[in-house]
Amino acid sequence: MLAVWTLAAAAQLDVPPALPTTRTPLILDQNRLDRTPDPTEAPRETKPAPRTAPTGGARVEGADAGVQINSVSFGGAKVPARVANAARPYLGKRATREVLGDLAKALSDAYADADIALYTVIIPDQSFAKGVVVVRVAEGFVERVVFTGGMTPLMKAYATQLTREHPLSKRALQRYLSLMRDIPGEKVDVQVLRGTKPGGIVLQIKGARKHTDFSVSYDNRGQDQQGNSQVRADAHAYSLLRDGDRTDLTGLITPNVNRLRYISLAHGTPIGTDGGQLSLSVGYLATHAKRTDFDGTAKTAGITYSYPIIRGYTKNLVASIGVDGIDSDQAILGAVASADHTRALRGALGFSIVKTRSVITAGLTVSRGLDILSAHGTPFLSEPVFTKVNARASYDRQIGKTFVVRTKGQLQYSKDPLPAGERIVIGGADYGRAFDQAVVSGDRGYAVLGELAFRPKLGAKLQGSELYGFTDHAKVRFVDRLPYYRGANFDVGSAGGGVRIAFTPRAWLELEGARVIDKPYPGYQGKWRFNVSWRLQLKKS
Repeated sequence: MLAVWTLAAAAQLDVPPALPTTRTPLILDQNRLDRTPDPTEAPRETKPAPRTAPTGGARVEGADAGVQINSVSFGGAKVPARVANAARPYLGKRATREVLGDLAKALSDAYADADIALYTVIIPDQSFAKGVVVVRVAEGFVERVVFTGGMTPLMKAYATQLTREHPLSKRALQRYLSLMRDIPGEKVDVQVLRGTKPGGIVLQIKGARKHTDFSVSYDNRGQDQQGNSQVRADAHAYSLLRDGDRTDLTGLITPNVNRLRYISLAHGTPIGTDGGQLSLSVGYLATHAKRTDFDGTAKTAGITYSYPIIRGYTKNLVASIGVDGIDSDQAILGAVASADHTRALRGALGFSIVKTRSVITAGLTVSRGLDILSAHGTPFLSEPVFTKVNARASYDRQIGKTFVVRTKGQLQYSKDPLPAGERIVIGGADYGRAFDQAVVSGDRGYAVLGELAFRPKLGAKLQGSELYGFTDHAKVRFVDRLPYYRGANFDVGSAGGGVRIAFTPRAWLELEGARVIDKPYPGYQGKWRFNVSWRLQLKKS
C-alpha cells in the first residue's frame, strides 16, 4: 500500500530581535490603546516558517495494475472539496506505481491547504475493479500531551484545548501552540510523536521560563523644555502573582532630574484559557519647564481587556476595549502645558499578516471622552467630551537577501478641540525625526514614513545591523477655539539616514543624521539633527 502522513503545522517564526522603535512621543500615555502600536505588531524581519517533518512515509506494494482510472472513491473520512477535486487530473490515466504515487502526493498537498492539521492518505492494495481507485483517509487528532519539563497550569490548560478537537483543525493547533509561546517569559519546544491509536499523535512539550528582564536605554530626542537627553530603565517580572502574568516597571529621567521624572507600573494577567488578557496601569509624571519656575504634575490610570479573535502563525486579529484617565495639573505634555482631567472609553482592533518576506500590520481605535469623575478641560482650549478615530498601518518587505523596505503611516481625525493628551503628536523617532519629540500637535492629521535599509552579511554577534535612509512627512490641524483661538495647520517633514548596530540580541546602538525638509512654523531655526539612542539588556533569569 501507499501512505502519506503529514502534520500540517508550521513552527513558530524564527525571528531576530526587532529593532528599537519609540512607541509614543508622550511617555505619559505609552499604555493607551490609541498610542501603542498594534497589539499584533510583527518583527521587522522574518525567516521562513519550516513545516514540521512528516510523521510517516509513502510506499506502493504489488505490481502495476495498468488499468485505466475511471474514478476515485474516498473512505474513512469525508474529504474537503479541494481534496476531491485534486483527483480529477488523474482520471483516464493508468494506475501505475508512479501515477498512484503522484495521486497520493496531490491529495496530500490539497489537504495542506485545508483546515485539517493532521491527516493520512492511504492507497491500499486492491483490485481496481471497474477502474475505481479506493483511497483511505484518516484525519488525525492529539491523543495526549506529554510535558517533559516546565509545565505550568496555563500551558496545561492550552494543551487540554488541543485534545478536545476530533479531527484537529489547523486553527486550533496554531492558536494554542501560539498562545503557549505568548506566555510572558516562556520558551516552548514542541515535538510530534506517533500515537498508539489510528490517526493519533502525541505532542511532547518542553517549557523553559525566565522570570525577570532588566534593561536601560538612552535617547536624545526629548523635548527641549525638559532636556533632550533621556535615560529610561525597564524592569519586567513574569508570573509574579499568578501563572502567565507580566509586571512592568518603567522609570524615565533627564540629566537634570527636576525637569522630567516619570514612573509607571503596569500589570497584565490572563483571563480564562483562550487568550484573554486584562491589563492595569498607573503612572506619574513631574515636569519643570526650562528657564522658568513652571512646575507641573500628571497622574494616569487605565484598564484594558484584549482578546485574540484570530491567533495563528501568519494571521492575527486582536480586539481590545479599555478605560483610562489623566489628571494633569500644568504638566508639560510634549510642548504643551495641560490642565486637563480626562477620562476616555476606547475600543481597538489590531491585525497583522506575517509572511516569509513581508509583514503587514493595521490598527483602528475609536475613543470617546467621558464627563465623569470630575473631568474637565483646559479653559478656552479643550473639552472633556470628545470623539476621535485613530488608524495606523505598516508594510515591511525584504528585497533580495540584504535590503528591507519599510513604510508606515498614521491618521487621527476629530472635529473636537481635544485635550493636550489626546492630540496627534509629531516629532521624535517615528515621524519628524529631525525634530524634538512632540514639536507640534493637533486635533487631527496624518503622518507617513518610508525607509530603505541595507543589511550586510556580518558575524553572528552583529547579525541584524543595518545602514538605512528615510524620509517622513506629517500634517496636523489645530481646530478653531473661537472666539479665543483661530485654527492653524502645521507641516513637518524630514529626511536622513544612519546606522543601527546590533552588538548582540541584548545591545544595540543607533546613530542618525536627519535634515529638516518642511519647517513646522515660520521662524523655526533647526536644519540638521544628530540622533543617538542605545539600549542594553542587563539581565535575564
